[in-house]
Amino acid sequence: MKNLTLILLLFLALATRLSAADGDAPNFILIYADDLGYADTSVQMMDDDPSTKHDFIQTPGLERLAELGARFTAAYAPTPTCTGSRISIQMGKSSARMQYRNVFDVLSHYQRPDGYDDETTMGEMFKESGRNYVTAMFGKGASALGRFEDAGYDVTDELPGEPGGNGNGHGSYWDVKKKTPFPPDNPKRLHSLRRDSVAFVNEHAGKHPFFMMVNHYAPHIPHLATKEAFERNKKRWIEQGRDTDKIDEEKSPVQREIVYAAMVEEMDMNVGALIDALEARGELDNTYFIFTSDNGGGHSRKEKIDGVSRRFNGPLQEGKRSIYEGGIRVPTVIAGPGIKAGSQCDVPIVQWDLPPTFHDLSGSKAPLPEGVDGGSLREVFVKGNQGKVKRAAPGIIHHYPCHYHPPISSIIIGDYKLMHHLNSGEIKLFNLREDYREENNLYLDMPDKVAEMDAIRRKYVEEVDGGTAEQVREALYKTMDRFGSQSKEGFRKKLAELEEEKPSDLAAKKAALLKDLNEKLKKNELNKEKTRLHALNHSWLDGAPKNEAEENVEAKWVDLTEEAVLQQNP
Repeated sequence: MKNLTLILLLFLALATRLSAADGDAPNFILIYADDLGYADTSVQMMDDDPSTKHDFIQTPGLERLAELGARFTAAYAPTPTCTGSRISIQMGKSSARMQYRNVFDVLSHYQRPDGYDDETTMGEMFKESGRNYVTAMFGKGASALGRFEDAGYDVTDELPGEPGGNGNGHGSYWDVKKKTPFPPDNPKRLHSLRRDSVAFVNEHAGKHPFFMMVNHYAPHIPHLATKEAFERNKKRWIEQGRDTDKIDEEKSPVQREIVYAAMVEEMDMNVGALIDALEARGELDNTYFIFTSDNGGGHSRKEKIDGVSRRFNGPLQEGKRSIYEGGIRVPTVIAGPGIKAGSQCDVPIVQWDLPPTFHDLSGSKAPLPEGVDGGSLREVFVKGNQGKVKRAAPGIIHHYPCHYHPPISSIIIGDYKLMHHLNSGEIKLFNLREDYREENNLYLDMPDKVAEMDAIRRKYVEEVDGGTAEQVREALYKTMDRFGSQSKEGFRKKLAELEEEKPSDLAAKKAALLKDLNEKLKKNELNKEKTRLHALNHSWLDGAPKNEAEENVEAKWVDLTEEAVLQQNP
């Protein structure tokens, strides 16, 4: 009994020592919105520009966070679309280095056939820190990364049996395979995400340090909100004397605006609830709390300028899918130890700075993962605009050799941003500090600056094998041919099964099989034709015209016969 008592005392002493060692390790919370525009909140991102704040949407939670910390006016997502950003932010590396640059990146399949198991996620980094962190991931996943419970996250809300974790479909369905919709009181999981993340904080805050990432499905389409939130915002809309034309018609322009505002407001409830939970447990001052978005706004303001339809996110040009500022500069508010309350920071940062920042601030005892492009934001947090970020990468690179959007590769160094159109070779240069609206192209005025920055950009992309627009298009052609071969093989297999079964309606079923095959093959050819036309497209704003591709395919398409499919090599 004496020996047992001694063992228990030693165990308690060791536990106390571990607790004390962890006591100075801060917590980290990262809320990641989906397609939230730069000016889609009630937080004015820039003191001197009222257009950086929405004139109707209310986000009181984010306002509280901004009062506690800093608004980062020049914060960048890794890419202008979803998946590449979600991979990049996990690893602390640019999308060019991660070789996943846009949604359904066809080139990545050939560059990264084994996926990303050899990379270190933020969750794994915290688990390897030696600081006793518990980690959590709630919400939208990234199918290319697999399940987060296998990538360093102790607690997840991933559905069993889904190889890609939660995937992207949960903005519409609880179970993507079964098409199980969310209940009316939990659209886009807005409220279950809030409840789950608050429960995690309540369970772990004060016991040991934690890292939690909450990935919202809002405000990505489809835009959904509870009836209560919609009615609340509708009432406020009317009280402000705004346009009420067709306000009760589903999907009318006015109703869409109200639904969008209601959805963002309900997402914002997560911020306020987490602040309350941290305060109640005395951990608010020991927590770095980051709110940001995976890319620029999809719900952009549209205007016709000189007869051309344009998109804007507040004062920023364009939006999601674009390398203009509206597609990559995102609303970002960060609070935590050492960050001046109610401040504005104009130092450019990028989301692949977050993993090295977390590594630094957590006091990790493990080395920083190899190949990280970002730099710690510790000095910027403490010194604000006087702080600097020391990155391994030569600048903030957005390499987007997309085969269906304008393929643009850009680099930001200091105050300047260079954009290189990968189809036309045209280059644009902007001084973002003076011209974040990107209205004054300095290309002709500063040829030396252009040559220097473009050379740095090109060298980096080549060193990390970021891929060219030509390689992406070739990968698309190869992928469509692969899909075609798989479809033909599936047709042969099903046809053989039918021949063996000999159903009474054999001819009809065979005809249906063949029709389905030809539809798939024709769709593949249409994708190839769109990509061929895309190579000729020099627009900075839009992809190649879809109608022309459809007309070209329709003019030359001939359905395959059953005999022709059977005669082709498997």
